[in-house]
Amino acid sequence: MIPVLSRAQMRAFDKHAIHHCHVPGVVLMENAGRGAADVISAIIEARSAAPSGDAALPGHAARPAPPHLAAPAKALWPATLASGGGPRSGSVPPPPNGRRDADDARAARVRAFPVRHVPSPGQPATYPLHARVVVVCGAGNNGGDGFVVARHLLARGAEVQVFLAASSEKVTGDSRINHDAYVDLGGALTELPPGAPLAPLEAALAEADLVVDALFGTGLDRPIEGHLADVIGVLNTATCLCIALDVPSGLDADSGAPLGAAVQADETVTFGHLKIGLLTPEGARLAGNVHVVDLGVPDRPILAEVGHVAEVIRKETVGASFRPREASVYKHQAGNVLVIAGSSGKLGAALLTARAAMRTGAGLVTICTWADAAPAMESRVVELMTTSIDPDRIAASLDGALAGRRAVAIGPGLGLDERARAAVDHVVLGWDGLKVVDADALTHFAGRPEALATARGRLILTPHSGELGRLLGRSARAVEEDRFGAVREAVARTGAIVLLKGARTVIALPDGRMLICMAGNPALATAGSGDVLTGLIAALLCSMGPSAAASAGVLIHALAGDVWRAQTGSDRGLLASEIAELVPGLIAALAAGVDPLSGQV
Repeated sequence: MIPVLSRAQMRAFDKHAIHHCHVPGVVLMENAGRGAADVISAIIEARSAAPSGDAALPGHAARPAPPHLAAPAKALWPATLASGGGPRSGSVPPPPNGRRDADDARAARVRAFPVRHVPSPGQPATYPLHARVVVVCGAGNNGGDGFVVARHLLARGAEVQVFLAASSEKVTGDSRINHDAYVDLGGALTELPPGAPLAPLEAALAEADLVVDALFGTGLDRPIEGHLADVIGVLNTATCLCIALDVPSGLDADSGAPLGAAVQADETVTFGHLKIGLLTPEGARLAGNVHVVDLGVPDRPILAEVGHVAEVIRKETVGASFRPREASVYKHQAGNVLVIAGSSGKLGAALLTARAAMRTGAGLVTICTWADAAPAMESRVVELMTTSIDPDRIAASLDGALAGRRAVAIGPGLGLDERARAAVDHVVLGWDGLKVVDADALTHFAGRPEALATARGRLILTPHSGELGRLLGRSARAVEEDRFGAVREAVARTGAIVLLKGARTVIALPDGRMLICMAGNPALATAGSGDVLTGLIAALLCSMGPSAAASAGVLIHALAGDVWRAQTGSDRGLLASEIAELVPGLIAALAAGVDPLSGQV
């Protein structure tokens, strides 16, 4: 299990460690800061070791990478991108002096955000470090973490300068201890209280190789304005590498939305556990590559007390859901899926859904579409069967088509007219079976999500933010601003499993659990991609429970995008039909315990 914590849970985690496990807060701060310094040291080392003309830091000849950095650190999804030091795949490499102009800095923030868990102890670098580092601290605990990082980097030979966005008198508690330790060891500190000019910070950043953002952590729950917003503005215009501590300052650790001004980081070192706000599209965009370092305390007993808000879907868990088929299995046992989809001009959606179900292992898939579209459909299918909906006998014709089916996928391209609504209501609300509800079928319940709570059988809803917004009566933008809140509300009002598609797809279950997919990339932003996912899940429902089918379908679909990008090197141009072609190989790899991206067990 890879747990994901909310702001309140992480606060409770620290409190439990301090008050019940008797681990002093200053020790937790030291462990967090040292872990971050280890990650930063490895990034500096990797950039220093880059070939001449690539990413070497200024004034230093490139050195061979030490053995522990010869290969990138293992990420949760290693083929998404290596998450060690250096520029991200697809980004513009820094020039020879290690710094980038503003355009290159923006281009380097690509839309792919790997996560890796960093083993402890660390210190994966050769010393002394050759780098100019600026650390920008706030007056709170995140600033205290920054002082620990600054002290360790200073001890390791880096040229460190700390800017405190407050007066030193504002720094108290554990943060004060680490403030004083850094200063008393000879560390350079410049105070920037409200009203102070920011020119010294701008000048230091112009010469820096990297900047560490230690202004605000997970505790922030108000918009950043005024002086601190100006400081963040200066950080965001800097062209050196930006590394945030715990979360980028200004990011809401729960919703993933920026609270006014927010730091745009290239890398984020988060402490203890993933924070749920890092796993939204906007949170991931602001955080960049995420590294998780532990706090030096056992997780299990503390998590048992404080809980977690979500889990990351793991390849190992999904792989364990697949079992070899018996030699005597026949097509009806392999899975009998009905795809109620398509209409004149929208037959492609039905075909993509049905073919994905076949590629996922369903033994028999039938497309059920409108009578006026059925002849055109029949001319385009070989392995698939077809049946039609009589518009004058909608209920009766659907009942005939539904007989004997294990699972139903309904909605893609079906239409939004009254006859389509009648068909959707009859199947979704009346048929007592397993149903994946997508696209047009979801739109028919816009403004009436409670009707879904009365449905017979089990439902899996697969909206994107626009469809979920219509269902709940809000805009797509409002959904994106609080994806987790929106998906939980949808579950509460419908009683269904709700799968909110997008970067970092979220699955919310009626028992309160949430699952998050960390795989996938922008290549999946292609017409018909969601139809393929619907067919995948419908086929999986024939062999596993609804929550397992939803999780497996989402992960396999996302991994297909990652495998395709690994093969082509591109983040665009993927066809939805190509996703389904990759599914059998992905299932085989996962079932064998082999990482489909690295080929390693």
